Amino acid sequence: MDAITHGEWVVEQYFEGSNNLSSQFLDYRFKFNEDGTLIGTANSINTNGTWAPNVSDYTIESDFPTATDPLKKLNGLWKIKDSDWDYVKAEMSTPDGIKLLILRKK
Repeated sequence: MDAITHGEWVVEQYFEGSNNLSSQFLDYRFKFNEDGTLIGTANSINTNGTWAPNVSDYTIESDFPTATDPLKKLNGLWKIKDSDWDYVKAEMSTPDGIKLLILRKK
């Protein structure tokens, strides 16, 4: 919890199947707060969301309810595949295939 709630995060990589869509997130910074709120900021514009970790299942659910692309691509249940103090690698299974997300702390 401490690792994710301290500092800002950026999307280092984002794939939908073999499609690399990472460049859509270049301007975004993310702040995960201890109270379950999540803020995505791009070009001084904040988009509010929520996040909920499940430590026993190694998952994080994120939701930006009013977001458009690309932020709405982050909505859903992410399975943590690898993590450390400064990065998180997660995957989401969808009917269209696997999404891959790598966040890096800035």
